[in-house]
Amino acid sequence: MIIIIISKLFGMFRDVVLANYYGTSNISDAYLIASSVPTLLFYFIGHALSTAYIPMYNKVKKEKGISAANKYTSNIINISLLICTGIIVLLLIFPTQIVKLFAVGFDNETAALASRFIRYSALSLYFMVLVNVGNGFLQLNDNFIVPAAISIPQNLAIIATIVLSTTLGIMTMGWGILAAKILEFLLILPFIKMNEYKHSAVIDIQDQSVRETLYVVVPIIIGVGVSQIDNAISKSIASTISEGAISALSYASIINTAVQEVLVTGVVTVLFADSAAHVANNEYEKVKHKLSKTIDGMMLLLIPASIGAIILAEPIVTVFFSRGNFNKQSIEMTSAALQLFSIGMVFISVRNSLIKVFYAYKDTKTPTITSVSVIIVNIILSLIFSKMLGVQGVALANSSVAIIHCLTLYFLLKHKIGDFNTIKTLKNSSKALIAGIIMGAIVYVMNHFIMPINMVASIMVTVPLGMAVYALTVIALKSEPALDVCKRVKSILKK
Repeated sequence: MIIIIISKLFGMFRDVVLANYYGTSNISDAYLIASSVPTLLFYFIGHALSTAYIPMYNKVKKEKGISAANKYTSNIINISLLICTGIIVLLLIFPTQIVKLFAVGFDNETAALASRFIRYSALSLYFMVLVNVGNGFLQLNDNFIVPAAISIPQNLAIIATIVLSTTLGIMTMGWGILAAKILEFLLILPFIKMNEYKHSAVIDIQDQSVRETLYVVVPIIIGVGVSQIDNAISKSIASTISEGAISALSYASIINTAVQEVLVTGVVTVLFADSAAHVANNEYEKVKHKLSKTIDGMMLLLIPASIGAIILAEPIVTVFFSRGNFNKQSIEMTSAALQLFSIGMVFISVRNSLIKVFYAYKDTKTPTITSVSVIIVNIILSLIFSKMLGVQGVALANSSVAIIHCLTLYFLLKHKIGDFNTIKTLKNSSKALIAGIIMGAIVYVMNHFIMPINMVASIMVTVPLGMAVYALTVIALKSEPALDVCKRVKSILKK
């Protein structure tokens, strides 16, 4: 989590630099769309394969040994790179048509700019796949630090190319997307070699392990692909609202996602690796216990974070982005979107945890079916709410769908594996919510008086104060996760 925090600080600085030089303009809109296209296509392949790869690697290693597991890894990587080649050719030949799919509201100039960015960064798909499978391999070998740290060189490359683009030309940012992914791969490569992995030039689709993986992968590709399509549709709808709407939505999402990833990503990563191992060993009660503790911990951390982000949206956005071309209108658009994104913060994180447990059980169909269903709901709500609220309506639709999806998956997983302490989770969540409301009321009053004087002072005073109030209140209410934290702290201090 410490490494993730450092990585996210670099990520936030990257977005600050982009906002400083290009604000919420057609250039930033084109760049953000172009950088999201390879990510979307990558999720169709790389993320799906790595998700199916971890449990299957465990199975192959257990049944046939480390050599067979390494050969299986090589086979998966080579097949993935072969598929990527076809997609890269499409990106190079039809970039304008692809841009129009993701941003229907772009004028010809903005679409042409985004198309050039896509051509320059198309080869990054190769390195995305290599990094994603490599991360899975390192996590299987109990190395969670390096996968968490790889975004640091990525962000440094992007920051450098954004700055250089002001003198060398805008297209420097397109090369920056590719350079960032190459640096990620170069960082993890020596650690992969340290774990005695040797790559082999094998492509065998008929291999039983690969066929099982592909059978599991197809629903995951649909599921995670739908999730990315969902984001793309939100941006496409935003492109019809006003110039800079995509940028405002993206900047707000960046802050919202950063909070989740700092507090949750490390936990979910370990949850998936451990759950896959427990399922392989038929230790089903351990899976339920770990999932219950994970959800309780998320509620303890994310409920106050969500309330805090809603109340302090304007000073947070101002402190992070208000410089250069990021003007008052940009602040207002981004702050309003952040408030509505924050409503779904808790539910998105819990949803992601539930999906990982489904995957640990090799059930990829259930998350896929629910993901396809909710994307339809999101499109309908985004169109309705955007007419009423503008760009904020897209953010509200996103949060509404996250709540629906999370609750649906919760009850489906409960039906599949049995109850995982629902009553206890509701009690702990209620205590966290009460403490969060008390914290929120105090933060709101303090922010109301301090913000007109100085935005930075408001953040520096209200955030520590809110954390202290929340911690004392949740302990006074005897929240089980909070008391567990206290016990661990006391144990560390005694040692």
